[in-house]
Amino acid sequence: MDLMEALAVALEAVRANKLRSFLTMLGVIIGVAAVITLVSIGQTARSSVIGEFASLGPDLLWVLPGKAKAGSAFPTEEGRLTLTFEDAVAIKRDAVAVADVAPVLQTSVPVAAGGEKVTTTVIGTTPEFLPIRGMSLVAGRFLLDADLVQRRRVAVLGPSMAESLFPLPRMAIGRRITISGRAFQIVGLLEEEGEILGVDLDDRVYIPGTAAEQLFRVDHASFLFVRARDAQSVPRAKRETERILLREHGDEDFTVLSQGQLLSSLSAILGILTIALSSIAAISLVVGGIGIMNIMLVSVTERTREIGIRKAIGARRMDILTQFLIEAVGLSLVGGLLGMGAGLALSWGISANLFRTTPSAAATGPIVVLAFSFSVLVGVIFGVYPAWRAARLHPIEALRYE
Repeated sequence: MDLMEALAVALEAVRANKLRSFLTMLGVIIGVAAVITLVSIGQTARSSVIGEFASLGPDLLWVLPGKAKAGSAFPTEEGRLTLTFEDAVAIKRDAVAVADVAPVLQTSVPVAAGGEKVTTTVIGTTPEFLPIRGMSLVAGRFLLDADLVQRRRVAVLGPSMAESLFPLPRMAIGRRITISGRAFQIVGLLEEEGEILGVDLDDRVYIPGTAAEQLFRVDHASFLFVRARDAQSVPRAKRETERILLREHGDEDFTVLSQGQLLSSLSAILGILTIALSSIAAISLVVGGIGIMNIMLVSVTERTREIGIRKAIGARRMDILTQFLIEAVGLSLVGGLLGMGAGLALSWGISANLFRTTPSAAATGPIVVLAFSFSVLVGVIFGVYPAWRAARLHPIEALRYE
């Protein structure tokens, strides 16, 4: 029996049991689709997140509460919110290499206007926040130093927030909203920023930091933005910021991260998550291979007399082994192709909805090839034993089988 004849016989056996063959391939389809989808989404998420943070500029420093342990970039101490608005003032006053500092007090509270009420992120900050973040206004103004000094209850809305509360967002200037039961006057509307990891950056309200401290009854900031005078000044700005905060606190209960450190840490974390998720998804491929082996063993049992007849008329062990191995590989091959299509469709659809972008061919190509190759390898590995078992059957015993 030549290879083409063996292939024809194997395909005929698959066609004869369409439903069983499809159910057998389902594990491979799910495994390949899951691996492609999760890896593609992970790579897209990493590119999106890193792109968003990188757009803030290489001269930005992040000051976070809590001290990072050795080998970790991010703080590991929870509940120690020791950064204050006064720290921002001290850094701006004493650090030569620092251009701007913006403290951020961030929390989620109910916001209402007219008959509408939503729970959203409210950020207490200072006028420096706008240039540091590179944000722009479409109407009105941002926060002023006078707003902080006089603890004015004024607010600047993101575009999504304005749309949620008012039928005509551009007419919101001068209107009042209620934040945690206190009335604030809208003085500005921001331009659209977009989303990151499905989080709407425009669904926010900005109020003076002093008013936020009074409203939420706290005396700390969630974190600080520090912008160096230029990219070359970042190392010096980082050293000066650490020195000033150590002087103010008397203890190193903070972590200062440069943009490069932050991006490197985020990339590593997202990379590990992608590998972990794809490894879990790959387990379903192994399960699919076990399903193929199980069905092929059943097929060998069902076709024992057929194997006996073939051997009686001259079929060699290699002919029988090749026939059943081609059948197993064919199941995994077709399953891999269907899984590729499903995985690409899912990854494109999810990425378009979550990140407003699609995975690049350069990023998805290698993982598609790897997932498909692995599916074929699974067919070979789990098809060898049933094929070997079929090839070892004695023709006389096979012909007697009922």
